[in-house]
Amino acid sequence: MSINILKQHIKNKNLNNLYLFYGDEDYLIKYYLNNIEEIVLGDDPTGFNKIVLEENIELSKIIEACETMPIFCEKKLVLVKNSGMFKSRGGTKGKQKKKDELLDYLQNVSSHVCLIFWEREIDKRLKLVDTIKKKGFVVEFPYQNQNELVRWVIKIVQSNDKEIDTKTASFLVEICEPGMNDILNELDKVLLFLGDRSKVTVDDIEKLCTKSIKSRIFDLTDAIAERNVDAALKLLNDMIILKEPLPKILFLIAKQLRQVLGMRLLHDEGLGMKEACAKLGVTPYVGSKIFKQANSFSPDRLKEAIQEALELDISIKTGKINDRTALELLICNLAAQ
Repeated sequence: MSINILKQHIKNKNLNNLYLFYGDEDYLIKYYLNNIEEIVLGDDPTGFNKIVLEENIELSKIIEACETMPIFCEKKLVLVKNSGMFKSRGGTKGKQKKKDELLDYLQNVSSHVCLIFWEREIDKRLKLVDTIKKKGFVVEFPYQNQNELVRWVIKIVQSNDKEIDTKTASFLVEICEPGMNDILNELDKVLLFLGDRSKVTVDDIEKLCTKSIKSRIFDLTDAIAERNVDAALKLLNDMIILKEPLPKILFLIAKQLRQVLGMRLLHDEGLGMKEACAKLGVTPYVGSKIFKQANSFSPDRLKEAIQEALELDISIKTGKINDRTALELLICNLAAQ
């Protein structure tokens, strides 16, 4: 089920009594949970009709919460967070028995309850997941794509009676962590800093916002593309000082190189910038930067670099080379050509 269908449920105030929410985007999950709570509970005079259960939950507690009648309300809301029952198969016999008992209960959830499971990740192969798909709805909340985030940032800024253009909003989205809560925290700093000024600028963001590791990797790749070894090594050192794990840095460099290769191949096929950006799922602002990096390497060299990163990762894991030395070697080799 897509988020758009959930929006229709909320808009029409026609909710099911069983949902499974999962994914990385906590901001959206909380947003839609608040909407559901308003519909289910309204102005609950008692405060007793919302029950939240978290981690290491006894199945009996879930069933008891669902079966107990609401007080001075037509329905009650039961939210079960991080139950762990939707993870991969296997485990102890006791854990499997718990899953089987929950499976039986979900066949006929009480009509006076709205039961929502909120998990970080799920195993879609589980019978539990199939049962909720049949009896209710399973909704994934992934990180939003850059274009959606840019539109959202512009909307937030405008709601604060300020201005931001698309390019500046794209820059903010690009340098921040992908979660909407992270972006909002950085945006709040900028809006507070503006004072009486009406327009957010790139300079404001550069001064105030904390760059994500992804953004730092982008800067590092820029330095490599410009054959600026000193700048690239300094950026690497900055990430090490910030205690970013070296294997993660290597993985992200390889990931960025694959994106650069993708842009180069799309361009060589004759696609325009707009079409290439759509294929890669990036904004035109980010796409233009990737395109600039792509022009600094041949497709063959990018393929070699990706393979080199893979081989260095194996060498690190087998103890043949120190992880920092491997990263410095990769950077120097790339920037030298």
